[in-house]
Amino acid sequence: MTANRTFRRAMKRNAEAVAAKLASRCYDFQGGGIVPVSNPLAIAALTRAFKLLLRNGGQPLAVPVSEAEAQAFPAYAANRQPRPITWLAVGMDRDGRATYAMQSASSDAPALAHEAARSLALSRLAETCAKPGFPMGEARGRA
Repeated sequence: MTANRTFRRAMKRNAEAVAAKLASRCYDFQGGGIVPVSNPLAIAALTRAFKLLLRNGGQPLAVPVSEAEAQAFPAYAANRQPRPITWLAVGMDRDGRATYAMQSASSDAPALAHEAARSLALSRLAETCAKPGFPMGEARGRA
């Protein structure tokens, strides 16, 4: 998303309130369905990341999250790894909608796991932001 100077200033000025609102309205994909993110730990992690996003002028970024925060997301349990390191990437699509992607990695070398999780989270975020509209997945049934 490209933002002019006035819009970037407004994002920074209202970052805290807007970030909280964005975080409280996030959804996660679980088992082919869409589930609201409602756990307070997950919402706090999203709020922290969205606040940084807004203060950064809407440029995508990734932040590490704790194991407890990662477990608070609905889809995390299905992708659990041993001794995971998890990063949360946030960004805005071309229509100005905020979104996130989360990725975990594990390795005997923590630095390698951090870099892998961060890179994959940003890559998944870029894929989501590049698609127009809300990513709904495969349709089920017939109309």
